Amino acid sequence: MATLWTTIGLGMSRAGLGVTDDRPISYLGTDPRGAFLFRGGLALAAVAFVGFAWEVHQRLRRAAGFLAVFLVGMAGQVVVAAVRIDGSGHAVHTTAGIVLGLSLPLLMWRFAVGQPPGVWRGPSYGLMGLEVAACLVGVALSVAGLATLAEVAPAAAFHLWTIVVTLRWPAWPAWPAANEPSPVV
Repeated sequence: MATLWTTIGLGMSRAGLGVTDDRPISYLGTDPRGAFLFRGGLALAAVAFVGFAWEVHQRLRRAAGFLAVFLVGMAGQVVVAAVRIDGSGHAVHTTAGIVLGLSLPLLMWRFAVGQPPGVWRGPSYGLMGLEVAACLVGVALSVAGLATLAEVAPAAAFHLWTIVVTLRWPAWPAWPAANEPSPVV
């Protein structure tokens, strides 16, 4: 996350893209002052997030659904990094961005479903609900002409989920125990 926020923030600063701009952050990929930071930051962050997803999958013994959704989302992020939003790549870039955006609440739902009944399941669904709300806010901001903020809202909610899952990590039991069924995700 630090890589992503740092590279995007620096790229925005260098390219003069403001937080309340009507252009999406993806236009950094078309500006020579921010293109390397945008593309490199997205690609590097996708690799790091895949590592994170694999660790969560291994540690919590998630079924393949959680990991598959996460990988599809990160593939979308890599395509967003590689394909410019302007010109002939616009449709591919935009579609990949939508795939990434839709994957976030879906992977959080797959995570929440796999939580055993108890204290952690409720907050998992709560964070998923926050992501859905952030996506809806993003759509409203986009319609209002605040494209940059429209992209930041869902990303911030997802990154909050990532932080919570990371901080919760030491308390996760090494389940399923011998007498516990494996969760279905």
